[in-house]
Amino acid sequence: MYRIYDCLAHQHDLVLVIVALLIGLGGIHTAFNLYARACIGRLRQRIAWLFLTGVVTGGGIWATHFIAMLSYDPIVPVGYEPTWTAFSLVLAIAATTAGFAVASIAGPHILLSRIVGGLVVGLGISVMHFTGMSAMQVPAVVTWHMDIVIPAILLGAVFGMISLWLAGTAQTPREKLLGKVNLTIAVATMHFSAMGALIVTPDPSVPVPAQLISQEYLAIGVAVVATLLIAIGFVTALLDRQLRDHVSDRMRILGDSAIEALVLTQNGRVIDTNESFLKLANIRREDIENQDFLSEWLSDTPPAFQSGEIAYVETTLSLRGIGELPVEVIRREIPADDISDATVIFGLRDLRERYAAEHHIRFLAEHDSLTKLLNRTTFNDRLAEALEESDETGTPVTVMCIDFDHFKELNDSYGHIAGDHALRELGERLSKLFSDEVTIARVGGDEFVALLHHQKRSTEEEIAARSRDVAQQILDSVAIPIFINTEHRAKLAASIGIAHYPNDGNDAESILFHADLAMYRVKQSGGNDLVYYSSEMDEEYRFKRQISSNLRIAMENGQLALHYQPQCEAGDQSTHSFEALLRWTDPELGSIPPGRFIPIAEETGLIIPLGEWVLRTACQEAARWKNPLGIGVNLSAVQLQKLDLPEVVANILDETGLDPKRLELEVTETALIHNPARSLKILSDIKKLGVRIAMDDFGTGYSSLATLQNFPVDRIKIDQSFIRKLVSSDQAVAIVRAVINLSRDLAMEVIAEGVETDEQASFLTDHNCQSVQGYKYGHPKPISDYAHIVNPTEATLQPGETDGKPANRDSGIETV
Repeated sequence: MYRIYDCLAHQHDLVLVIVALLIGLGGIHTAFNLYARACIGRLRQRIAWLFLTGVVTGGGIWATHFIAMLSYDPIVPVGYEPTWTAFSLVLAIAATTAGFAVASIAGPHILLSRIVGGLVVGLGISVMHFTGMSAMQVPAVVTWHMDIVIPAILLGAVFGMISLWLAGTAQTPREKLLGKVNLTIAVATMHFSAMGALIVTPDPSVPVPAQLISQEYLAIGVAVVATLLIAIGFVTALLDRQLRDHVSDRMRILGDSAIEALVLTQNGRVIDTNESFLKLANIRREDIENQDFLSEWLSDTPPAFQSGEIAYVETTLSLRGIGELPVEVIRREIPADDISDATVIFGLRDLRERYAAEHHIRFLAEHDSLTKLLNRTTFNDRLAEALEESDETGTPVTVMCIDFDHFKELNDSYGHIAGDHALRELGERLSKLFSDEVTIARVGGDEFVALLHHQKRSTEEEIAARSRDVAQQILDSVAIPIFINTEHRAKLAASIGIAHYPNDGNDAESILFHADLAMYRVKQSGGNDLVYYSSEMDEEYRFKRQISSNLRIAMENGQLALHYQPQCEAGDQSTHSFEALLRWTDPELGSIPPGRFIPIAEETGLIIPLGEWVLRTACQEAARWKNPLGIGVNLSAVQLQKLDLPEVVANILDETGLDPKRLELEVTETALIHNPARSLKILSDIKKLGVRIAMDDFGTGYSSLATLQNFPVDRIKIDQSFIRKLVSSDQAVAIVRAVINLSRDLAMEVIAEGVETDEQASFLTDHNCQSVQGYKYGHPKPISDYAHIVNPTEATLQPGETDGKPANRDSGIETV
């Protein structure tokens, strides 16, 4: 080490040493710029750039060597043999060209090729050095310290390998800097270490050739060669860089004008991006340059996309420290040209909005738009999956049908906006019951369904208990009053029918149907409860279906008939009107009481045509009577909600020619409260026709003085349940007396139904009841049995006379 220091400090001109180093740095700097260009582009262009790289690198190293030699003072005269001097330049150019060429080879062994290339360059420096040293001719004996020569050669080789290993493809300033520094160290350490190993022993007997290059001429020659080579390389690299920058700038302007994010890569490494990508990833350009784009940013892409077999994929963009971003990626390849290597362009588009839109569309398709619960279609799919899983695993499944009690009244009272608000509120409450075990859906109107999964080994008792718990939670959540406005709160209840799979049905359709049957059983019992399905409900349903079907046939085939029951004056028992009562005798089932088939007709909608038939038939019959007695016809609650009812009544009166004053329509209090406003309008319009209105079954429903005050009622009918208890119940006596007095005070007529005994008749007469009706005065019969009353002749019966048969109790249930 001391010999090296002594040689450098005392045997070298430090100014020339510095000049040599500067020339070496200039050459190496230009060389790596050329090498960076040689690593891209087509093969022919790469060969040309590699040769130019070798020329500049070899020339720079050669110039560095000989200028440093000129700074060396061996004490004896020095000359340089021209051939070996020129040959050393050729060796320097050849070695560096070969080394850089090997290092530029891309492939699976790229690291090995760079190390080997660096080794060739490092050894080439040594070969050039010792070849150049052999060109030095001095009158002396030249020997070497081999213990310094070998380390010098190794240092040159090691730093040469490090140089091209760290330089890579020299596409970034950092790679270039590392390559330049280490190659400069390789040249300097190898040269000055080797010079420290040189021993020059003067010997005048050593012959010196005559044709030598003097140090002065050598200095001029080296300076000219070094300047030309470095200048050629520098100018060439500068022009190429300007051309590439121009093309790159145009491409960047074009890329930045695109909405899609664009990433350009060469050999898998990012060389550029547009502004859209930087905004998408929220990064700076330097954060991604020279990174392996596929492995670091699109790691989830399939191998076929990474290899270029497919050009489109939907994947995720990995954002460091942020997460993943859904994107669609299009891959396009640009072949290598004279300016650049083969380039792959990746176009990326953010899929968050599309995925959000698809999610929203899917949500709308699967959920009810009002309550945000599942809709019917989605629930049916979930139910099918649950039943399939139950078949495979034996896990029991429970289905609940839920219907809100009196929801129609809420709509009618507060409007449909309030009804929608109530459904939204109920939907939000029920959604809180959602879990892995409970699924709730709205299937239409105020109808909801729930699906309950049980544990695999649940017993029937556990299934029933769990179902009851969930149903009770639903009942409790529905029972909480719903805010309508500052003055009103609506309180609802629910009817819940429960069916278990597979005990209560073997498929989705049957299990839903049976749960629905159980729910209707709750509705018929008053609601606000839960009922489990039983097989008896099926029998009842089949009976209702048969009744409904046979009733349609009966209407078409004329199997229906009207019976008439007289309504008499309480005093002289003279008949002043008849009440028309519907009767049906079925060929299969025999005589069916109205109380059995009328509710079924109301459920199925048959009550509308059936009611019109009764009204038309009764009016036609009454119009034929010579005695212009009154005729009473009952209206059902369903009919009373039809806005066209006044028009129907008017048309029937016109068709039959019946005097409107003879017609009395009987309605119940219960029918009026379904929609008081609508009922009032309909009855008022009917009243304008001249038709009378009677309040039927007064006292048994929602009796209210407001009902009598607000509705255009002409007559009150005291229900037969009170008349029947007149003899045995003081309470019944008080009620009947009060109703009679009330009607008188309100200037309304009153009639008592169900009068059967003399005691009942006497009580009513004593208390000034105007009219009576019951078995005491006549049974419901075909009008032909009362021909002597409706078409009186000379042989008429006395008032109140019957056919002589005993008064058997009739059901007394009126038609619609």
